[in-house]
Amino acid sequence: MDQVWIIIYLLVACAHLSYQRSTPSSPTYVAAVVEYPPKYSINSSETLRVNSDAYVRLINVTSRNNADIIVFPEDGLTTVRLPEREKMEDWTTVIPSASHNYIPCSQDTIKVSETLRKISCAARDNEIYVVINIAEKAPCTDVLSCPRDKILYYNSNVVFDRTGKIIARYRKTNLFEEHQFNVTAVPEIVSFYTDFGVKFGTFICFDILFREPAIQLTRDHQVTDIVYPTAWFSETPFLTAVQTQAGWSFAENVNLLASGYNRPGFGNAGSGIYLGRKGVGKAIMPAITHEEVLIFQVPKIKDRTRYDKNYHDFSKDEDQKAWPHYHEKNIQLLKKQEDNTMIDNDTLFLKHDNIRVFQTLSLEGNATKTVCHNGFCCEFKVEIAKIDLSTKYRLVVFNGIRHYSVVEAYVRACGIIQCSNNSVSSCGSVQESEMVFSNIEIAATFHDYKNNLIMPSTLNLDLLPLENWTFNEHAHDDHVHVNMFLNNNTNNLVTFGIYSRNFKKNNASKISFYTINYFVTLLLILFSRL
Repeated sequence: MDQVWIIIYLLVACAHLSYQRSTPSSPTYVAAVVEYPPKYSINSSETLRVNSDAYVRLINVTSRNNADIIVFPEDGLTTVRLPEREKMEDWTTVIPSASHNYIPCSQDTIKVSETLRKISCAARDNEIYVVINIAEKAPCTDVLSCPRDKILYYNSNVVFDRTGKIIARYRKTNLFEEHQFNVTAVPEIVSFYTDFGVKFGTFICFDILFREPAIQLTRDHQVTDIVYPTAWFSETPFLTAVQTQAGWSFAENVNLLASGYNRPGFGNAGSGIYLGRKGVGKAIMPAITHEEVLIFQVPKIKDRTRYDKNYHDFSKDEDQKAWPHYHEKNIQLLKKQEDNTMIDNDTLFLKHDNIRVFQTLSLEGNATKTVCHNGFCCEFKVEIAKIDLSTKYRLVVFNGIRHYSVVEAYVRACGIIQCSNNSVSSCGSVQESEMVFSNIEIAATFHDYKNNLIMPSTLNLDLLPLENWTFNEHAHDDHVHVNMFLNNNTNNLVTFGIYSRNFKKNNASKISFYTINYFVTLLLILFSRL
């Protein structure tokens, strides 16, 4: 009789477990992203141990909240304070490719780091998909181009399935002042399948502003969901972290799981779960050192019609109303203040775009204006319900090449942005404003739209996207008309506009980025051997 009860208990337990786990037929899956402030020690083993222990803790707690997948930030295990290349080896690990079907937790035929083994075990023990970012070392096999130590280093994502097996590895293509790392000669396009019926793509931080691999995943490979570790440096008025994540997810109409490195004193903060044209599921932009896990039930995207000839206005979809925006408290797993971090203060540092190279027009009151820069024009209609003389606003338009550090990129942008005074150099400010906008309309035309990323870009005083606005697109054979509307009374506005990347016009610059990066490294290696 006791054996019967044991069998019944096991059957009930198994049924309970299967009920908790999302399946291919489930309309949703449960995702978790981590805003994480890593601990740092000059000792690599101590840094990796402390942060990987924290990851295991977060995996354990998250799995108890029925998450199917959890994403950790870029550099969250090593921190961004990596040494020069000559001292990198102790901070890195070998990462087997997915084709090896390797489970670090239970296999020892490939010498991986203790960090990788520990997280593999946590994924297996908790039966959850885990996405991490870590510094990778790989043997160099090209005799002519190899450094003396015959090792290449990559900024890499690793994905573990519910058994702890490595099912994906991606090496970052678009490095941002990461001189220790190499890039692959050909950009990698990496995706993976899950047992709950969703195909994910993955890339890292700066990659989000380029065609390879981000746009290739969404448009060429029809990937509907992205896992995105990042250590973003926020820049006003158009490129703060959550603002960019939400805008990209909306533009490509894909679910984006973004996990942010938290170090506000240096400008790193911002994580969220974004639902494409259905809005923001949950997002945070902390101004203080902060650890938090965001968990959200993500609706699956079944049909991909985004890049058909005839665009659809998703803002009118009824099902959009069923999903909350960032202030909705879906599941808040934990908040934790961390003291032993890399910064000395809890002030969010912000970079600022150079608005002096934009065409600008001071906004003194109600206005209907067309502003152009280098042949690109935006039409503005602005109605103001209340004037606040303590803050200023400008209509701004830009069309041309800008530099992200040493990387050139072709950008078009237009919008209404906040300035702290009448000087153009004060634009990009983030301060309280009692100016009340009752209506804003912006219209622009983008030619060769299939080679463009066109993102809505909105921002409030909390450095989170505005709510209750409309974004319409009307596509023709070779161009698309974009209209943005904000028609509810809004104060504390920081940014309302459109930010676009044209990939075709600066294709040569983009090729030169990862190619020159590769060959500069090669030349340095060759000279070092002379």
